[in-house]
Amino acid sequence: MDIVFLVLALVAALFLPRPKALVATVVVWAVALAMVGWGPAHSDGVHTSTLGFWVPWAVVLVIGVALVLGVSLVRERRATPSRS
Repeated sequence: MDIVFLVLALVAALFLPRPKALVATVVVWAVALAMVGWGPAHSDGVHTSTLGFWVPWAVVLVIGVALVLGVSLVRERRATPSRS
């Protein structure tokens, strides 16, 4: 599910302005988290009351936000005419 989240975060970063892409990334992260923790992607081995569940998902959120910020930075640099 985290791969799906990262792909959707990349798509949001490519096609939405930065503020909307960040909001979309957090919303998609929350949906993915809920699906793994309590929804259809739930497994009996998943224990949402432990740090072993929350820490990796927090890291994935940080990676997704960094991906959005990185893509928006590259888009801004490419849009700015260079001074040669």
